[in-house]
Amino acid sequence: MIKSYDSGFYRSCLPFARGDRPAELLIRNARIANVFSLEYELADVAVAQGIVVGVGSGYEGLETVDATGKVLIPGMIDGHVHIESAMLTPARFAEAVVPRGTAAVMADPHEIANVWGTAGVIAMWRNAQEAPLDFFWGAPSCVPASDFETCRTPLSHEELARLFTDGVCQHLGEMMNFPAVIDGDAAVWAKLAAAGERPLTAHSPGLGGKDLCAYLLSGCLADHETTRYEEGLEKLRRGGWIMLRAGAAANDLPALAPLVVENPARSSRCLVVSDDLTPTALAAEGHMDAKLRAMIRLGIEPLTALRMITLSPAEYFKLPRRGGIAPGWLADMALVDSLESCQAEKVWKNGRLVAQNGQLCTTISTDFPAGEISPPAPVPVTAIRIEMPPDKQKIRAIGWRSGSLLTESLTVAPKVENNLVVADPGQDIAKLVVQERNRNTGRVAVGLVQGLGLKCGALGASVAHDAHPFIVAGAEDESILRALTWLRENGGGFVACRQDRILAALPLPIAGLMTDKPLPEVAAALREVDTAALTLGITGAHPCMALSFLSLSVIPSLKLTDWGYVDLGRGGIQERFRN
Repeated sequence: MIKSYDSGFYRSCLPFARGDRPAELLIRNARIANVFSLEYELADVAVAQGIVVGVGSGYEGLETVDATGKVLIPGMIDGHVHIESAMLTPARFAEAVVPRGTAAVMADPHEIANVWGTAGVIAMWRNAQEAPLDFFWGAPSCVPASDFETCRTPLSHEELARLFTDGVCQHLGEMMNFPAVIDGDAAVWAKLAAAGERPLTAHSPGLGGKDLCAYLLSGCLADHETTRYEEGLEKLRRGGWIMLRAGAAANDLPALAPLVVENPARSSRCLVVSDDLTPTALAAEGHMDAKLRAMIRLGIEPLTALRMITLSPAEYFKLPRRGGIAPGWLADMALVDSLESCQAEKVWKNGRLVAQNGQLCTTISTDFPAGEISPPAPVPVTAIRIEMPPDKQKIRAIGWRSGSLLTESLTVAPKVENNLVVADPGQDIAKLVVQERNRNTGRVAVGLVQGLGLKCGALGASVAHDAHPFIVAGAEDESILRALTWLRENGGGFVACRQDRILAALPLPIAGLMTDKPLPEVAAALREVDTAALTLGITGAHPCMALSFLSLSVIPSLKLTDWGYVDLGRGGIQERFRN
């Protein structure tokens, strides 16, 4: 794999480019999707030594593929994704996405870093080594995401520097602590400095005006938390890049697509990313191929849409000679039926056929090292009770909305029985419990959430961004305790239960985040949990993902961590009760 310019290597390829020697692979009569000129071009493509050596006519090849009637596209690139959110190991993730035409991912491993530290990041890197997919890892910049989340071991700028110098990471992962960036916090800016000239990933939900200007000074330019057209336009005007997020839990693409529809030139500073994927969404819809189809449906011209998942991410992340089909560029390509449907017939990685008709043509190791993570202590029923003070009438509650990571900070009049606040399905209010699991502190926080639709039972998970405590939403204490017990006994995962009966479950034994099972098996198990959650009343397309973001303190507004209610926009910890 060529990562930078090597004059000796390219000089050795001159006989192939001149046509003096037959190419190793010749793709004839290809309808090339040209992301440089934004046009279709009928030509042959010659490949040798892992790169494209010629585009045009008159070439010969030791192996020839007839591409008549097909479209040849550059390998697609996901500019921001958390592999852990797919609940698959990197190798299994590659197994799922390479046959769909994905060639590279900019992966931010801060999920496993919160639970397992730098050892988890290195384990991800090692597991990906044999995969026919390029993983470019982001050094986790915010572990923990804020001072109000409890990770295994906070990562300092020195540890990030080691990840860079050891070659494990190539860019800085999303800088979520935007208030500290704006305030000039020395420790945060030391992490920015550790990245040197490497690309930085942004995380700046809702920022505008002077705060946006201050944040952009950091060099964190490519933001995936933009949710509104006006917000995106301001960030583009100030020199930022927009990552149009098309994730499972949050899909901002419909709101942001008009930025490119009305002015296709903006595609040069826009890229479409996953951020978070569920196994069910990945299995049912696809990866970057699904995003290409979605962009086209929203009115973005097909070649412009393709640029946003090939050349644009390659340019932002400084990946030389990637994201296009041209002499000297990496031979990562896919032969598809059309851009509109994007069904891959053949996929090449470094000029080698790696997938055909939806299946890998190569075998890869899927072994993943087991981490030594001790389960937390059992939770007594007294720890999940909420006593209502006699001088209070109201309590805070998280307001959840389907399809959005943003939550509201609500004040509600709770249902009280025997001086204890209980769930109230009549007001669509469930109890929410968070148990810290990374350091065994014994901390348990309890609050309320409104909007989930939960009427009975409980839904629990160890996937709870970003520190990943155990989190359970429930209608009865018995069900909540049963869910917490299952999570502790199985090393994490997702579980739906009603009283003492487990309705469905997906064990995630690797850090409580992943499994080494293949995608179809994982997706089937998660669908069963989602289906069980629906029987409990929970609404939305992905019930499990709805739960997983209710403890993410860096997303506005009110969240519940093991420290209690947190609202960073209001200074941090929030009192539970209100008058």
